[in-house]
Amino acid sequence: MKNLLIISLALMLLAITACATNSEGAAPKMVTKYDIALAKVTRSDSSQGKVKSPVADTTLVDKLRFRYEDELMRTIWSANENGFELTLYNASDKNITIDWEKGLYLDYDNIGHRLLPSTTKDADKDKIQIPSVVSPRGNLVVTIYSADHVSLSSLLGSYIRTPLLPTDYATAVRYNGKELKLVMPVIIDGVSFQYEYLFKVTNVRQVAVKSTGWFGL
Repeated sequence: MKNLLIISLALMLLAITACATNSEGAAPKMVTKYDIALAKVTRSDSSQGKVKSPVADTTLVDKLRFRYEDELMRTIWSANENGFELTLYNASDKNITIDWEKGLYLDYDNIGHRLLPSTTKDADKDKIQIPSVVSPRGNLVVTIYSADHVSLSSLLGSYIRTPLLPTDYATAVRYNGKELKLVMPVIIDGVSFQYEYLFKVTNVRQVAVKSTGWFGL
């Protein structure tokens, strides 16, 4: 019995060593990543407000972010194939209401899609979206996605998300220079403003995914 246990442990160690060796010698797994810039922001009443051009935000060295602000709000944006990350600060002395239901995502073919903010569960994507209210001097952190890119998997029994852009590198490189848009209506003191954010793919690259060394994972 003791000999059998020793042999089993020895075989297990050999298997782990072989897997680790194969992992070290194998080529690293590559994934596709997009660099997406906030290129332009327009507002429905831009002739009456102080609208500025978006600028790069360098507070995080490992993340591509862009900042846009006017007299109503300050925003920081980061976009990739998995959605649009937004940090919004209410610079006014009134509540800011974001009307997600009337918002729109326009893809690279200029086809419109309903918005799905992270404040809404994927399972509720087809329901009326509840507006987000940001109090004066308050802030909101939210990720914005496309409701049309979320579907129920009959195999998994759960909702899955399809990336907004192709993840196959050979296909993805053809999307360099493509434009994406977000239309985001906001209401302040009963007055509606419509913001349109224009994003542009500036680079498509491959990034190596590190292996843990266990069974090639």
